[in-house]
Amino acid sequence: MVSRRDFLKRSALTTFSWPLLAFNHPAQRLTYDTGIISSGILGRVLSDSTPTYVKPDLQSVRNGSHKFNDVVSLSQPITGFSHSSRDDIWFGMENNSYIQSRSIQLVQDTLYEPCENISSSGQLAEITVPFSEAWPGDKQNTRSHQFFFYGSTHWVYGLGEDPDRNLYYLVKEDRWGESYYVNATHMRIIDDEELLPLSPEMEPENKSILVDTKNQILFAYENNTPVMISAMSSGKFSEKLNFATPAGNYLINYKRPSRHMVHSDKIGINDNELYGVPWVTYFTDSGIAFHGTYWHNDYSQPRSHGCVNLPIHAAKWIYLWTNPVVPPREKKYVSRYGTQVVVI
Repeated sequence: MVSRRDFLKRSALTTFSWPLLAFNHPAQRLTYDTGIISSGILGRVLSDSTPTYVKPDLQSVRNGSHKFNDVVSLSQPITGFSHSSRDDIWFGMENNSYIQSRSIQLVQDTLYEPCENISSSGQLAEITVPFSEAWPGDKQNTRSHQFFFYGSTHWVYGLGEDPDRNLYYLVKEDRWGESYYVNATHMRIIDDEELLPLSPEMEPENKSILVDTKNQILFAYENNTPVMISAMSSGKFSEKLNFATPAGNYLINYKRPSRHMVHSDKIGINDNELYGVPWVTYFTDSGIAFHGTYWHNDYSQPRSHGCVNLPIHAAKWIYLWTNPVVPPREKKYVSRYGTQVVVI
């Protein structure tokens, strides 16, 4: 059997485009229909009023729409009728409909057996369903529940059950230390072996990353040979705002496997408060980083507040492949001797 990390390591050139706690808690209600799951592809709709079309063409007739967080069954992606490069890729749907790929987060819906032996210092876990409701852990807290999305990562501190014997993980987000309860079957505890570095035999100075903001492509090199290529989204730039990812030479200086990010100036769909942003690899002192992205699927277009948005699996690869190497259960790891990053 090949482990996840061995598979990642062997897949060069890699290309990415796409103790029990007791508590009382209201029973969780999922708002997506698990009956749609098939052997095909699942997608989570990223915004309200997302249209579908009778052909894979923005100039064709609209024949429906979907709401934010609708989970839909998809066919294999196809190339549509191109009016611009970002409109090329489409998914077929039921009832002879088509939807743009940039409107969809590709997801899975996989349930896991809860783990009882959770370290009191916290263990990293990822959401394995399209979305899961996260309920505030403080009974006196007036905050509403949150949604944690597929691929996001969170620190788990315990397992408990409600009066109906549903099992929940206690999650503490890493910005303000707020606690939430999340259906334990919706999360996978990430074991330490999975977090070991990729290509550890390679001398650190022989690894480097090129961020091409003009073409919105990232390249990772070993000994000047590309070993990974990914589409990306760098900082957004317009007449009214400038969040462009700054050109220059950098060194990766710290990492977090999970980060609650907050933006006071919303520039995209659902990007003002982001829980559990996965696999964050910083390379500037101002907080610009590579990280996974679950709130859009519009790579090849500038979309961020300055960071380099990547597909989640690409961000994880970068996190594990680059220096510094992070011990598996470290929540934040700082070093001034990381992998070189060149932004052009």
